[in-house]
Amino acid sequence: MGDVRNDDERRISPGPFAAHLGFRMLRADEEGSLIEADPQPEHLNGAGIVHGGYLAALLDSATGWAVHARLPAGVPAPHVHLSVQYVRAAAGGTTLVCRGRCVTAGRLVASAEAEITQGDRVIARAITTHAVLAGPTRR
Repeated sequence: MGDVRNDDERRISPGPFAAHLGFRMLRADEEGSLIEADPQPEHLNGAGIVHGGYLAALLDSATGWAVHARLPAGVPAPHVHLSVQYVRAAAGGTTLVCRGRCVTAGRLVASAEAEITQGDRVIARAITTHAVLAGPTRR
């Protein structure tokens, strides 16, 4: 059995893809997840605003980690559905804050929601469904 602290750190680490995009996991616990990101020039589209795929990846990460924080360690729960509502354009170079919340975590299915803000403005929202693949999950 490994060092518990290291297991907990791995459990809430953003993973290599999210780290590559510059996402900073601040929290993932029973209350939900909190991630920050500072979009760089390479994250912008041709119109100079933050690419929708970058925003979707941030929402995907926040909902995924909110669900994983509610499940036993090691239980996979991949997304099977992600619905994104883009509310307004996000500017590059200004911090995005994404808050995720697990709505339900059952034996077979989990659901979550997340919202991205930039300053006091809502940028995008998502609702997700996750397949819970193994083990007892209800807590």
